[in-house]
Amino acid sequence: MLTDGVWSEVKVGGEHLRLFSEHNAQGIQVSVYNVKTKTWIAPSEAVDGIEEGKERAAKYAMAYLKRAGGLELPPLQWKEARSR
Repeated sequence: MLTDGVWSEVKVGGEHLRLFSEHNAQGIQVSVYNVKTKTWIAPSEAVDGIEEGKERAAKYAMAYLKRAGGLELPPLQWKEARSR
């Protein structure tokens, strides 16, 4: 069950990612999902806090975009979990 968290969406150069930093039943976790391929770039991984999760998700997304075609991570707009 999700109790708290944030997410961000990235669309750049044909790539579509969703970044998550969430507090759920397993603790505080970070993950990055590739919407286009429907696969996890970074499956759930424990972190110490939501802010650390945001930083780690951004790093995973940045590394993926660089490998995917030298793309840059745009500024992230974080939203409260469960918002659209």
